[in-house]
Amino acid sequence: MPNQQPPSDSTGPMGMQPVEHGPTTPTQTLPMMPGSKGEAKTPAPQKKQRTRAEAVRAALARITRRNSLRKQRDAQKR
Repeated sequence: MPNQQPPSDSTGPMGMQPVEHGPTTPTQTLPMMPGSKGEAKTPAPQKKQRTRAEAVRAALARITRRNSLRKQRDAQKR
């Protein structure tokens, strides 16, 4: 087999990685966020008051989840 390449210095899958992916390549960092240098922050927008329908929906979802988890725990005990 004359077309065979000589073995590399390192063995294993990392020996097949391109040079750009070597262990000495510095990691990429994200740029600084604009306005994060201690400038005055704008106040957060006020939260809207939940309507009764939303509150009822959330309460029913909590009850349903609690009952479902209770059923799962009971099934694991058996």
